[in-house]
Amino acid sequence: MASSPSPASGKVHPVSAAGFGAGKSELYDKVRPGYTPQVLSHIRKAVSKKEGLKVVEIGCGSGIFTRDLLAYPEWSTSIVELKCIDPNEGMRAVFASTVKDPRVSLYDGTFDTTGVPDGWADVILCATAFHWCSDLEAAASEFSRILKSDGTVILLWNSHDRVNFEWLKQIFELCRGFLPPTYDADLRDKWRDIFDLPLYKNIFKEPEEVVLPSTQAKTLEEFTQAVFTWSVVAILPEDKKEKIRQGVKEIVQRGDGLIWVDKEEGTFEMPFAAQVVVFHRKAL
Repeated sequence: MASSPSPASGKVHPVSAAGFGAGKSELYDKVRPGYTPQVLSHIRKAVSKKEGLKVVEIGCGSGIFTRDLLAYPEWSTSIVELKCIDPNEGMRAVFASTVKDPRVSLYDGTFDTTGVPDGWADVILCATAFHWCSDLEAAASEFSRILKSDGTVILLWNSHDRVNFEWLKQIFELCRGFLPPTYDADLRDKWRDIFDLPLYKNIFKEPEEVVLPSTQAKTLEEFTQAVFTWSVVAILPEDKKEKIRQGVKEIVQRGDGLIWVDKEEGTFEMPFAAQVVVFHRKAL
């Protein structure tokens, strides 16, 4: 896998920088969920070009999505080059040790500073990352610059389903109670403001959005470790993490809407609601 530095550095959200900083990337890679075949197939169908794809993945992190993408036949057989970009040195280190493919190159960069040549990309992918974008207008401009005239942008999130499952909603509310005063609790949805930008409306078509549900079997400890990788939890001191650990345990044991796979063995269904947003560049 080739690697070279980005020519410039853009803005990185401070909570993202701290939450995924030194020593945290390995746990993130170990306990965060992968992406289902249903999601991978859906996003492949969103790209009309059949072969010879040049792909940019921004916010590639430790490589969880990248590995799933390259292992999925519909993608693997059609990608000729994949440029992966992330501003976090720890994440890039894990990525470099786990992604082994000659088509892949890894760079230091951000949503608005990718270092990708003009008009190079058929597809831009952002997996569980775009909510960290600090400058939506700059990102939209960068997307426009590096995309081909018929290019496609795909944003996706591997999210826990806290809308339809009360116990998960309770855990999110528990964690929200520990947010620092400077943290914007509505950050997760502010990325949608990109669709209101004149720049976006001039260059891109209306977005297409779908939510794809799935489940995985998890134990209490496996899920708790995943909670500890949520950025706002990862930055907390150990005493507050311990309070969250106890709170998660109590909520799971109470189990409002929780579905057990095998209660004696301690495994339960972890519901996910993968959010996928696709937008295409307008024809020139």
